[in-house]
Amino acid sequence: MKTPNLSRRFYKSVDIAPVETGFAVRLDQATPKTPAKKPLVLPTEAAARLVAAEWDAQSETIDPFAMPVTRLVNVALDRAAETRHAMVGEVVKYAGTDLVCYRATTPASLVAAQEAAWDPLLHWAEAHLGVQLVTTTQALAIEQPREALARVEEAAQALDDLRLTALAFANGLAGSAIVALALIHRHIDGETAFRAIRVEEDWQAERWGRDPDEEKIANARRVDLIAAERLVSAL
Repeated sequence: MKTPNLSRRFYKSVDIAPVETGFAVRLDQATPKTPAKKPLVLPTEAAARLVAAEWDAQSETIDPFAMPVTRLVNVALDRAAETRHAMVGEVVKYAGTDLVCYRATTPASLVAAQEAAWDPLLHWAEAHLGVQLVTTTQALAIEQPREALARVEEAAQALDDLRLTALAFANGLAGSAIVALALIHRHIDGETAFRAIRVEEDWQAERWGRDPDEEKIANARRVDLIAAERLVSAL
């Protein structure tokens, strides 16, 4: 894989400062812009410090892939207002074929692992969001109750731009609206979310070993899920 060209670090100091609309990240006392030329301003001091720490951690070059929270914030500031309907729709779509609803029938150890990881999430979604999805052991997709999908839509619509962006991002990574919603509502952390979507892979790895290349790809998803958790926790 070709190494991407990285911009050289052009600043010496990183800090944050209160502004009228929140807290601005500053590089050499100037606020950087998002790709769409919007000022990098966060609604809370904690969130601004989180983004500032990523900028400060860059060495001689700036690697966007080492700045997952900043990437999420950029998307939220630049695109969330215009793509809100699409993001909500994508979350509802994933809920219709949610990972946690499709269960194995054998072996018993895998069935037990899925139940242990996924049943508490479904119970939480029903108790706290009114989302009652049905599970199946069929290979083919099943139709989820309309009321449940409507509740997923309501839950997503109720989020502000930053949280909705984090939800949509986690939803795509996880293949599960339920896991993503539990993460964004801080019912589970990023590590727990990652393990929830890796039940079958971890079960297989315990028996036949881990593929280093596959593990590297999986770890990138883990880092991004933890970034979503960290952003939401700072808001």
